[in-house]
Amino acid sequence: MTRTSTQKRQYVKISKNQKQALLQLVFQTGIKIREASQKLNLKYAAAKTLILQFRKKLIKKDFHYASDKPCQTCPKGKQTVTYKIISQVGGKEISSKTYIYN
Repeated sequence: MTRTSTQKRQYVKISKNQKQALLQLVFQTGIKIREASQKLNLKYAAAKTLILQFRKKLIKKDFHYASDKPCQTCPKGKQTVTYKIISQVGGKEISSKTYIYN
């Protein structure tokens, strides 16, 4: 049996000051997200979402593409790359093959 509720959850927007305080407590002080959310009187789920979004932004910001269009290929350089693929079973080499790309 399912219960249907017509009452919606109340949405509370987190202020910039609370966001900055949360980031400072978690990243600079080293407090766990749950403890920081309790100190700032925030819901744990909201605090966790903010922290995860902040981490994603940092990762995207630090990642540098070779070109402005990341799906494009780069022109081939003058270097030679050698790959060696080794197949092993039980630690014993069964076969190996070397590929050279110019």
